[in-house]
Amino acid sequence: MSRWNRGVVALLSVVALAGCTPTVDAATSEPVTETVEVVAVVDGDTIDVATDNGTARVRLIGIDTPEIGRGGEVSECYADEARTFLNELLYGRQVELISDPTQADVDTYGRLLRYVHVDGASAAEAAIAAGAGYEYTYDTAYRDQKAHVEAEQAASDAHAGLWGACS
Repeated sequence: MSRWNRGVVALLSVVALAGCTPTVDAATSEPVTETVEVVAVVDGDTIDVATDNGTARVRLIGIDTPEIGRGGEVSECYADEARTFLNELLYGRQVELISDPTQADVDTYGRLLRYVHVDGASAAEAAIAAGAGYEYTYDTAYRDQKAHVEAEQAASDAHAGLWGACS
């Protein structure tokens, strides 16, 4: 077996053992798209979706929103409004989950990392433009980063959402 084949076998073994879905179609290196229903909005950047295998938690790529207080902690400024924005946009709707080959498949909390599109538009970009969150680059630049940065700048300039409510 060649070194290349051994590497492929090793990689496939790791993926199989980890039980994770590949981020891209191995044959084309293209993003994988899946249509699902949003069954819960956890906060301004995390949703739960119904899949063929049950419920999955999804972290939207490219956005960070204020944290909702849990266990008696106080929520950060605009956390509840960010959740409400995403809830009104996505809850009960069919959305497209789109992987990004530049990002990991899941984050450190086991959430799928995906772009979420509703009616062909990015939910993260809409939330950032409304001032419900910030552009967020975790480790590596992502496909829609420029659009998210521009949406954040426009929201900041307009004092939209958290940009006008939080100091």
